[in-house]
Amino acid sequence: MQDQLVDCKRCGGNACYEQHIGTDAATWLCMGCGFSTSTVMDKDGEATKQTLDISPELYKDLMFVDSDNKAWFPSTITLPAKGMVFLDGTNPKDWRWAAVKAVEITEEDRKLKQFPADQTHRMDMQNASYFDQKGFMDALELIGFYDVN
Repeated sequence: MQDQLVDCKRCGGNACYEQHIGTDAATWLCMGCGFSTSTVMDKDGEATKQTLDISPELYKDLMFVDSDNKAWFPSTITLPAKGMVFLDGTNPKDWRWAAVKAVEITEEDRKLKQFPADQTHRMDMQNASYFDQKGFMDALELIGFYDVN
């Protein structure tokens, strides 16, 4: 099977990217709502339990179970040289998407904080931009997710 856009089982939008891995595994990342799942994310399965064990409370609270019993969670997208998109909020009604751009690590940065020698960029958390709950695509655009280069 080839990768394709399908209808999202969480939000119903038509911008859910379905990616096939081998013959019997797949992932879904909805560009509309920003949630994702995979074939291993059965509601009561081990992968979902592990995700719940390490996730912040808000991610746990926002977990959605679809008609196929798959657990969907908010996505965190990190492109080390471009930026990061993540969830920001305090409860299931009061949350938004945050986007931060990556900036090159300067000598001054290295004096203030220890970075691995091979790390060239850091996330500019002081200049975060915020998007409403339907703004996941806009947040991705801010960090250059769709740039082809």
